[in-house]
Amino acid sequence: MPVLEALVCETHAAALLTATIASAINAFRREHSERGEASLKPYVPREPALISVLRNGMLETNLDEDTVGVIADFFDDLAPARIALDQYFADANHIGIERASVLHQLALSNAWRRACENALVAVRQVHGHLGQLPAQYTSNSRLLIDLLQEVAQGGSPCVDEQGNLHLPDLPQRRRSARRTICQPCTITHNGVAATAFVRDVSPGGFGLERVPPLDPKSLVLIELPSGRKFTGVVAWCNGYAAGVRFSRTLLPNDPLLVG
Repeated sequence: MPVLEALVCETHAAALLTATIASAINAFRREHSERGEASLKPYVPREPALISVLRNGMLETNLDEDTVGVIADFFDDLAPARIALDQYFADANHIGIERASVLHQLALSNAWRRACENALVAVRQVHGHLGQLPAQYTSNSRLLIDLLQEVAQGGSPCVDEQGNLHLPDLPQRRRSARRTICQPCTITHNGVAATAFVRDVSPGGFGLERVPPLDPKSLVLIELPSGRKFTGVVAWCNGYAAGVRFSRTLLPNDPLLVG
């Protein structure tokens, strides 16, 4: 059950982020749309460590081979869309956003709409397994299916009237304050770096596993595989498990909290 829930969370989160980027690209022709690297890059879906483990056959799940394959294929197929976006960012930094967005819009639109179609396949595939999880995951799935269909047809439901990116408030996100993310991290404590594991995240902090001895109320630095870094204070430590309270609470639309 924890593994299934983590896989569903990762699939739903990546699908929502895919819809968000594709929405932004579909809205490029709007006068005040978000087109800059600083605005878009935080929403680009990346492959979580859990998916790498799943792909390598190192994770026991109750899922059939077809479902495992569809999830892995979805994350694999995001690579071309990310490459297209990185090429756009490079040109935008060189020739300006206005010219780059015109030059790259067709390629970006094709790549990210295709990513939305792949996300739609993955969300539908895992939908049949959601009866084992709380009901909000089924509600999530239905909303994501509608959202992805709209974006794949050229809509921009994740962009508000002012051109700002806006993530829908999904039921699972409303009802669950803590989200399982299951990924490795580097934790620096008293000047010493060590490998640990982030079990879950909330707006206020991380739940960690496999940690070295930590002093309560001491300051730590945590770095994720994506390169994101977080400072916080050790709220508690019990053996190899610990809780860290962020120095700055995450924003509601932070990609780590989407699910």
